[in-house]
Amino acid sequence: MSMVANLQRISSELLHDLLQGEAELEDVIYSDDGNENEPLYLDKSWHAIHYLLNGAAWEGTEPLVHTVLGGTPIGEEADEEDQPTRYLTVEQVKQIYAALVIISEEELLKRYNPEQMRKVDIYPSLEWDDDGDREYVMDYYQELVDYYRLAAASDQAMLLYIS
Repeated sequence: MSMVANLQRISSELLHDLLQGEAELEDVIYSDDGNENEPLYLDKSWHAIHYLLNGAAWEGTEPLVHTVLGGTPIGEEADEEDQPTRYLTVEQVKQIYAALVIISEEELLKRYNPEQMRKVDIYPSLEWDDDGDREYVMDYYQELVDYYRLAAASDQAMLLYIS
């Protein structure tokens, strides 16, 4: 089974409705109505991105620890799944974006350590040595930063989910 990550920008009003049970999480995640806030698909790059930002497979420091794997569990699945859908508030999105923009691409590339990534078993357990692997992760990372920029500029909250 393959695990891929998605981020989805949502309004603070919709987050409120989700938290109050006035909107269904599945309806938001699986909507195909041409939503202008299309989810960001990170494919399998999510764990490598987390590692590059935090220097650890699962741990990290705020706010960067919340970029891909953080947030507060939401919905009925929160108690049932290993990887429940989580949410970030508008303020958390802004804090994460502010932390992301001060990390240069050069700094992130210095953190890219295939040997260490194999040692801590970064999903999906690639060799990580190939230049294509590095480009794959960095391309998705740039999309992630742009997605956070849009969310922060639009005062949006975010859903994070791995499926």
